[in-house]
Amino acid sequence: RRFRAERRMLAALTHPNIAHFLDGGATEDGTPYLVMEFVDGRPLDEYCDAQALPLEVRIELFRVLCSAVHHVHQHLMVHGDLKGGNVLVTPQGVVKLLDFGIAKLLTPDATTAEATRPATVMMLTPQYASPEQVRGEPVTTASDVYSLGALLYRLLTGRPPFEGPAMLD
Repeated sequence: RRFRAERRMLAALTHPNIAHFLDGGATEDGTPYLVMEFVDGRPLDEYCDAQALPLEVRIELFRVLCSAVHHVHQHLMVHGDLKGGNVLVTPQGVVKLLDFGIAKLLTPDATTAEATRPATVMMLTPQYASPEQVRGEPVTTASDVYSLGALLYRLLTGRPPFEGPAMLD
């Protein structure tokens, strides 16, 4: 069920900075699969650090990412796992958002807390997860905005806003 939902969500997203969904289905033995655009790139934070990019360029890459996330939100979805590793930058400097594995739909029929809750907190990256995600509470677009802020903090300072288990207290 989660796989089919992810496939439907990805099919609805067409944006130059979101990895394109190409196909999906199931093999003869019932194993589900997705075919996505191959993105030859490095995680956003690693790319910025390896290139020793100046502040202005880091902010421009982040602005492009925000445009992609805004597109996701316009389709009534929450990405749910925004972090450097889920945002790749190609050698040409093109930002690509990927990994919608725990994305959630925010549709009128998704009115229960369960419909907007991650399947498990263990799927999250605590340094970038919003407080409500860490607590296992329902997520909204504000959850992604929090994660964007944590990622921006990492891009500007070279370290995540929180480290280790203390942030879960």
